[in-house]
Amino acid sequence: MGHDVVIVEVLLPQAEAVLLQSLLQGEDGLATIRCLDPEKKRQQFWTAPEQLDDLYQWLDSLPNTLHVEVTGEWPWQEELREGFRTDEKERADE
Repeated sequence: MGHDVVIVEVLLPQAEAVLLQSLLQGEDGLATIRCLDPEKKRQQFWTAPEQLDDLYQWLDSLPNTLHVEVTGEWPWQEELREGFRTDEKERADE
């Protein structure tokens, strides 16, 4: 089964978050960014699987003055949105 959304998580100093968001706005529809945890500097990019390579190319092209560190990537899953991991939901159904 294919996924409609891929999440790429990054660490970024909070002081640089607004600049990153401004730069992303110029990339018409590349991804949506959300702040997951400002204290731990965690941000997430939500993008279509077809645009994942473009997102990574864009991240690589950012100025060195931005300190963006990719920490993870995974497909968005409905079960996770509802607060269940897939294996926990299967056990609950048994």
